[in-house]
Amino acid sequence: MHGDVDAGRKLYMYGLNSRGDPVVATTQGDVEFSGAQFSCVSCHRPSGFGSSEGGYYVPPITGTKIFNPAEADRVERFKEMFQESQPSSFWAQVREPRLRPAYDEKALSRVLREGINPNGERLNLIMPRYDISDVDVANLIAFLRTLSAEIDPGVEKHSIHFATVLTEDADKASSSAVLKTMSSFFTWINKDTEGDLEHPNFSPGYRSTFLDAYRRWVLHVWELKGAPESWPRQLKAYYSDQPVFAVVSGLVQGPWDRIGDFCDEQRLPCLFPNTDLPRLRDIDHQYSVYFSGGLGLEARAIATHLSRLKHPPKVLTQIWHDDPYGAIPAQAFITAIKALAPDTIIENIPYRDIVELNTTLKLLHGKSDRDALVLWPGQNIKEAISSIVQNVPTAAVITLPFSALQPAKNITSGNVIKRVVFSHPYELPTRYHPRKFRVRAWMHSRRLQVTHPRLQYQTYYALTLLQYGLSHLLADFHRDYLIELIEHEAENRLNPGTHPSLALGPGQRLASKGAYIVQLDPNSKGGFKALTEWIVP
Repeated sequence: MHGDVDAGRKLYMYGLNSRGDPVVATTQGDVEFSGAQFSCVSCHRPSGFGSSEGGYYVPPITGTKIFNPAEADRVERFKEMFQESQPSSFWAQVREPRLRPAYDEKALSRVLREGINPNGERLNLIMPRYDISDVDVANLIAFLRTLSAEIDPGVEKHSIHFATVLTEDADKASSSAVLKTMSSFFTWINKDTEGDLEHPNFSPGYRSTFLDAYRRWVLHVWELKGAPESWPRQLKAYYSDQPVFAVVSGLVQGPWDRIGDFCDEQRLPCLFPNTDLPRLRDIDHQYSVYFSGGLGLEARAIATHLSRLKHPPKVLTQIWHDDPYGAIPAQAFITAIKALAPDTIIENIPYRDIVELNTTLKLLHGKSDRDALVLWPGQNIKEAISSIVQNVPTAAVITLPFSALQPAKNITSGNVIKRVVFSHPYELPTRYHPRKFRVRAWMHSRRLQVTHPRLQYQTYYALTLLQYGLSHLLADFHRDYLIELIEHEAENRLNPGTHPSLALGPGQRLASKGAYIVQLDPNSKGGFKALTEWIVP
């Protein structure tokens, strides 16, 4: 029976049968579920290369694996040994030979319905037993034959291509710091690769086994110019000229939305761009992976803080600059505060320039009924701070984003300092991260000046995760598999101290989930102190 690939994909990804109904199955012998609750992708992942689930080893089921006989393959075993911490039962499963004949339609029907493989062995009860038709089996087979069947674009016999995205209006010194960090890392990786290839038999059974996995890293700089509306066209031109396997780091002025849409269309991993405006719409299981929710996260953290005050604001004013850096967090704040403090009265005021901001603050100065002022100055941060100092609001609490923290250190009025607080979505300067010193030593050993520590450390983190992912892909150059490996490794000892913690679960795309609320304090390290614990809104 010939199957329908698209229908098979819906079954694999969403648990929908050929009629569009949720498929029904049982696990652990008597636990019934339906649809996406236990779809194939939940355990075998979008790549089909499997994972681990509750201490159980989940094998790959791509077409090249499942429809061929399973043989003892030490290269595959090598990859499987590099999973996260697991119980001893997991390692016993990994070391099992698991030899079997190739699956065919009859064998796949039996394993899906009864949990019995081609050897006649009964699989663990964690493997669901599906109520599934012959049509659905045929559809699933058709899809599995296409799953990770060919390596993805950007990979050549001796090279693998990556891109980083910059916008021409991004700060030049910051862009330079990111590019110099990436260039140093690529040079280091390629020298290490060359050394291994020149001595392939230095460690018999190791390097010689994995020679086909080695590739020279090639970096392409995609600089976007002009209005954001033109970015998709420019990205398509860059990609058409030279496809890449992934986009890494970079520095973007403005929202990531258009770049994120392009990455999703191409199924192109975009790893940890330096942006305050990530695309948060339909983010889960997509191809852009971010450090955090950016200004949207800061807005939700501020709303959470205000709602938790002993006396939450009854009336507050939100003022925002009419650009994406003001409008986007302003909207996120309104949504959050309405959910957390529905009785709060909100006055929402946009402004176009510093003159309008001064006028607004002067009008507010005479209104003593405002409990809080939430200000999103966009990119006119220094002017906004000066305006606050000249027209001190009477509100009991004045909130500003993290980007205003450094410029605000010029505020000397104790009356203002006591009332101004900032969101802080990064690690505090008082915390210790051993890896931070190792990363700095790495940079110094390559004579790389650390001019923008946070940007450069974040760039280094993105590159080390890429290095980890490629080292465990071996020669299985599939983009979905790369993202899955990065999800596994994001939390494991690679954090260079930019955030309190960085971690990704399956399908998650925001590695850091919270923020502090801080206040200026000249006597504290960094010139500020935390008023709250880590807030995860």
